[in-house]
Amino acid sequence: MVRHVRRTINQLIQEYEDMPTRHSRDALLKAIFNLNAWYCIELGNAEDRPFCIAWEDGDPVLLVFTDARRADRALNTWLEDHVDTCSSVRRIGVAELDAFLPELDGWGIRAIRFNHGPWSVRFDLEQASDAARAYAPDDIGSFGRPVAQATRGSISQSDIWSRVLGLGSWYFVSDVADNDDPLIWIMHDEPCVLVFTDERRARAYAVEQGLEGCTTDVGRLIEVDPESAMRYMEELARRGVSGAMFNHGPDGFYASLGSLCRQAA
Repeated sequence: MVRHVRRTINQLIQEYEDMPTRHSRDALLKAIFNLNAWYCIELGNAEDRPFCIAWEDGDPVLLVFTDARRADRALNTWLEDHVDTCSSVRRIGVAELDAFLPELDGWGIRAIRFNHGPWSVRFDLEQASDAARAYAPDDIGSFGRPVAQATRGSISQSDIWSRVLGLGSWYFVSDVADNDDPLIWIMHDEPCVLVFTDERRARAYAVEQGLEGCTTDVGRLIEVDPESAMRYMEELARRGVSGAMFNHGPDGFYASLGSLCRQAA
């Protein structure tokens, strides 16, 4: 299967730190702002709890983590010895950033540090605001609306499959145990391969599931053209995989591998 492995956020941070070009910066910002959510640490137990910040060169810098596991790890290790009050992790949906980032400016926050630790990067708040406008994804997404329409019966499922098969690329998340295989989970009581229609969804899923992040810099995102992917689907079917789940989540859609292969024939 001809494939292209996408770099993890850790790798993108390292590349930007090693060679801070516009290209490496934009690739990193796009990956960060294409996630489903960010995670911050709140201090205290009052209604208006302050966020955990760091002071860098005299400026207050907000600490943000790209997945919950990183935030939990920070909270329960190095931060535990520096905080004298109760604290908790707060999830901030990327869709909330339009309101969240201006609030930070009003609080005097001058920058954001992502993933405090071995793979960490800082961006000024102005850079983050520009990136939010440039890269924050549409809530509905290119396939969310058609899936909802198919559920209501206003378009046919064949229309969805025509769009899927007409894409330039499909994306898989590689299995943790074997980087050569895509992730397969048991769904509907049968083994299903997870497929995503765009890089943003695939990366967000990998990060949310803890498959890309805290403990590894191994590439988890695999980009494949649909024709090559379909040949691989046929191989998976022979190995006992029954179905394919596209865009696992609220606007996901399922197909048996048999019907999918017939659609592509």
